[in-house]
Amino acid sequence: MEQVSLQEVISYSKQKESPRITVVDSITDDEFKEIGELISRLKLLFLCVPSNRLAFINNVDVALKIAKDFRKKSQVMYQDFAKRPSCSLVNYALTGYTQYWITLRDNGYIVKAYDEEGQETQQEWLNTNIEEVTPSNLYKLGLKNFEISLGIRGIGSSRNSNNEILKLSRYHYIHNGIYNADRNCYYPRNVTTPKGKADYNKLEKLFKKWGFQRFH
Repeated sequence: MEQVSLQEVISYSKQKESPRITVVDSITDDEFKEIGELISRLKLLFLCVPSNRLAFINNVDVALKIAKDFRKKSQVMYQDFAKRPSCSLVNYALTGYTQYWITLRDNGYIVKAYDEEGQETQQEWLNTNIEEVTPSNLYKLGLKNFEISLGIRGIGSSRNSNNEILKLSRYHYIHNGIYNADRNCYYPRNVTTPKGKADYNKLEKLFKKWGFQRFH
């Protein structure tokens, strides 16, 4: 668990290739214990920020759901910037080399603030108009906005299944799913709908296919 200054977090969020950061306000010690359980279940990356705040790295929808459930103000900050290798993604994943990068999107710095009800507000409550500093502590963590990987059939399949389980668990948490303690995973709340049944069966197949008893 890392603790960094708010000034460094904001400065870092203004870097073009930094991940999206969601700051959640005013977390009490008791609330931190509960949120810590969610962080563990959903494998979330976070930082502690002075004045009892948490800064979540990526997974914006999950962070906003946590803020809403605990009735906390939250604020998302990021550069709306994306690029891709000039070569094919397969070649880049295999070699790590590209002659140059192509900018796909560059819409500048985005700040979205939310109140305790999870409603977006017009006024940011966390001032981002600050004197920027070099976010050296965050640079050391090697965080990424995105990464390109190549899946090869028969190689790393167990890891891919773990990732798929985690993705589904996060999805169902966001949509008020039910936590299955035996599986350590969130399942769909309603399994009577076609989608609910399909997602439930998909999770069970992923667990059984690789012999997982629960998600770690």
